[in-house]
Amino acid sequence: MFFKERTVCIFIFILVFSTHGLSQHLENIKSQQSLKINGFLSTNQVFSSNTKDIYTGYYTGNMNFDIYGVQVPFTFVYSSQKTNFSHPFNQFGLHPSWKWIRVHAGYGTMTFSPYSLRSILFFGGGVELTPPGLFHCSAMYGRLARAREGDTAGGQLKPVFRRMGYGFKAGMGRGKNFADLNFFQAADDPSSLSVFPDSSGIMPEANTVVSLNAGAELFKHVIFSGEIASSAITGDIRSEVVSEKPPGWQPALWFMPPRSSTICRRAVKANLTYALSRFSFGAGYERVDPDFTTFGAYYFTNNMENYTVNASVNFFENKVSLSGNTGLQKDNLNKTNMNNNRRFVGSMSTTITPGERFNLNASYSNFTSYTNVRSTFDYINQTTPYQHWDTLNYRQISQSINASSSYQLSAGKDRRQTIAAYLTCQTSGDQAGSGLPEKSRFYNAGVSYTLGLAQPGMNIIASMNYNRNELTGTNTSTWGPAVTVSKMLLDKKMRTHFSCAWNTSFAHDASAGHVMNFRAGIAYTIRKHHHVNLNALHQWREHKGMEVEIKRYATATVTLGYVYNFSLLDNKKRDDD
Repeated sequence: MFFKERTVCIFIFILVFSTHGLSQHLENIKSQQSLKINGFLSTNQVFSSNTKDIYTGYYTGNMNFDIYGVQVPFTFVYSSQKTNFSHPFNQFGLHPSWKWIRVHAGYGTMTFSPYSLRSILFFGGGVELTPPGLFHCSAMYGRLARAREGDTAGGQLKPVFRRMGYGFKAGMGRGKNFADLNFFQAADDPSSLSVFPDSSGIMPEANTVVSLNAGAELFKHVIFSGEIASSAITGDIRSEVVSEKPPGWQPALWFMPPRSSTICRRAVKANLTYALSRFSFGAGYERVDPDFTTFGAYYFTNNMENYTVNASVNFFENKVSLSGNTGLQKDNLNKTNMNNNRRFVGSMSTTITPGERFNLNASYSNFTSYTNVRSTFDYINQTTPYQHWDTLNYRQISQSINASSSYQLSAGKDRRQTIAAYLTCQTSGDQAGSGLPEKSRFYNAGVSYTLGLAQPGMNIIASMNYNRNELTGTNTSTWGPAVTVSKMLLDKKMRTHFSCAWNTSFAHDASAGHVMNFRAGIAYTIRKHHHVNLNALHQWREHKGMEVEIKRYATATVTLGYVYNFSLLDNKKRDDD
């Protein structure tokens, strides 16, 4: 690819940079224990009667090797289940660290800044160096997406090119006073697919982002922070190279050739805050050009300009806290749409904890954001522990209200009683990856009662949940109760539980079906290190379609799990035991 020759230069820079200050730590090696190993290994064996794969095995592990003070964590996730997602379920990663050096190998995430690289999963390598003194730097290289052939017959499964990327962050300063230069570049590999999918509208793309973010304490209690970024996006890397560059200052084009399908966009964000111990006040500005994006993040909000002011305050010895952010937002920045949207935006949140028994949290926001909140019934009705592992399907939310509260009715040694409630309301203008129509609304609400009895070691939880989705031309809702009973046995080494949940669904205010769940499980701990659990589910469903007959079917799932926590060759741990 066009950026491969620059990768070597970046890692030579990191190698030279890392030598500063390294020798001062070598003299402490003799005082360190030579080797310590701790972590856990776990497995879940799932047997289900109503899935394509009757048996599925899941294996996860997290181990940390401490070698003369050098931390070398190793993680892995493996499943025998096959998926069609471009981001794999089976993952492994090494993330060793020692003093101010941290290395990533395998699967991992790194963050440079909001406008460049931000927590996207990649398979490759990375390093973060934060030595004593002013300077610090980071670098990464790896695969951002693996190739996936499309569904040529049905067309529902879109093809995905293999996407490779690399970047670095170099800066100076610590805490409130810093300056970082960020660079990120990624490109699709056209040869990664056997059939080139021109008819699908999916083209091999490329992206380069250059940004500068900085912060400074200008005066006592007055803090500035901000970032300015330039992003160049090539819609088809096969398009011809052009000699004329887009107008304006675009440093991203210094590192990639402009093509006929290349566009350049900018983003800028700045905040000024006056902060005291219990009070803060500030002002902010943000502008993101239309079509601005980065391949280093899963989602991005663009085509908007915000002018905001914010404040926060604590009362009554931090028992009451209030914070708010309000201002003016406008879109259609390049005047290409028929309508201009200029509106007041704001967010507010409060936390009230007058005592140990009661707490209240509430928030409201009409800023555009992304979220992955699911219905409570997605988890109540799931048939396997990993049914909802995919977290890349984000909703774009334009307005949200959240509230939760709990009150402890009694807090005696023998009996504890608590009631709790929650409410979530969201308005969505679009849903990434699903094409939901505009003005979609989602509601989740629930109440619960918990009774804890110390003498028999029993907990009883009774709850009622409600969910409603309102889309253009249709609406669905689900509600139902659930009861869970758990009890500790054998000197609290064994935990048993049983639950029953029933819910009914409606579509266009007409009954659409029912679901009944019976769950039972037992977990046993052996000498603090071994944990064995056995869980069983019987689910009965009745589905009613508008033009089809009623369908009834049952599912049985049994899950056998084992977790081993270990700490090997740890002299301190051995002495404590």
